[in-house]
Amino acid sequence: MMRIFRHKGYFIGVHIVLCISLFSTLYAYSPVIRVKVKEMIEPADKVYTIAHRGASGYAPENTIPAFELAREMGADSIELDIHLTKDLIPVVIHDETVNRTTSGKGFVKNMTLEQIRQLDAGSWFNQDYPMFARDLYTGLTVPTLEEVFETFGKDINYMIEIKEPASKFGIEAILNDTILKYDLAKRVSVHSFSAASLRQLHAINPDIPLYQLVWNDYAATRVTQSYLDTVKTYAVGISPNFQGISGAYVAQVKRAGLKIIPYTVNYQLNMDKAYSWGVDGVHTNYPDRFLEVIAANRANAKW
Repeated sequence: MMRIFRHKGYFIGVHIVLCISLFSTLYAYSPVIRVKVKEMIEPADKVYTIAHRGASGYAPENTIPAFELAREMGADSIELDIHLTKDLIPVVIHDETVNRTTSGKGFVKNMTLEQIRQLDAGSWFNQDYPMFARDLYTGLTVPTLEEVFETFGKDINYMIEIKEPASKFGIEAILNDTILKYDLAKRVSVHSFSAASLRQLHAINPDIPLYQLVWNDYAATRVTQSYLDTVKTYAVGISPNFQGISGAYVAQVKRAGLKIIPYTVNYQLNMDKAYSWGVDGVHTNYPDRFLEVIAANRANAKW
């Protein structure tokens, strides 16, 4: 009988050693697992849902109704884009021209605010997405940044993209002045593809969290440490395109002490993958979908 117990003990002991060895190997060679272990010990307080141009899957992008819908859905932040008009007013529009999302034609920088006010910024959405069409979208105007701040105040957070960076008109200084005017420094983050623009804004106001937008042509498994070290001198994180990253990429960025919030993640399968990689949040046109993914993962006790 003692021999049987010894055999069982030996069998169990061997398997415990094998399991520990396997986990140690995976931990050593898998950056994703290292991040997950760290998160189990020090779980993230929040995975952020950032409504890309508002809830733009359901309403005309960069309009007040799109932002209102995002807030109703429970998004943590609304993401919006700004350009300067000819009379140096920050307006909320993605493209450098008004062609795609309004009834007009021309460059934003060549038009006054009064001219832009005459344009219909919502009917195009009803035509392109009839399943989500609403009468109130017809005749919407392009909002100014001040309008957005006046409408939502401190009820939500803002992620603002500078679309025409480091211009001779100083969009960074104008943006900072507008943020301070509405006392929203603790509610606003800013991102841009232009490191020069982010550096300029950081010099003006180092208290505003900045994110470096990144485009990768393929699924990158690594990013150079020197690049991450450089980004850390002016930004708190990076926002890469989702298709250009991997779990290892996410792990490396987080090990460097930077946040990572990929864009634009619209399918729940990809949202689930991003969540499992340990991202700090995602930019999405469908904030309700990502909130469902977060809830499902937590309910199922997934990482």
